[in-house]
Amino acid sequence: MFRLAHQLADVLGRGIVRCEGVNFFLADGEAAGQEVFHVHLHVFPRYAGDGFRLVLPPKYSQRPERTELDALAEKIRNTLRTE
Repeated sequence: MFRLAHQLADVLGRGIVRCEGVNFFLADGEAAGQEVFHVHLHVFPRYAGDGFRLVLPPKYSQRPERTELDALAEKIRNTLRTE
């Protein structure tokens, strides 16, 4: 899916639509805002000044400690190795 999305971004960047960049958005699960319960990828052609932005909750910018992020990354790597 992402290989095709990358190809699509390249084609869009050739001027088929107004496009200086591309955002991809994949929602998986109700908490992530998914409304259609199958895998789908949203493609947003972007250009400077288009006004598009993601609105994040106020506390979203509070970053966890580096040690917490490192521990989480290690858990993810270990899980990926076993699957």
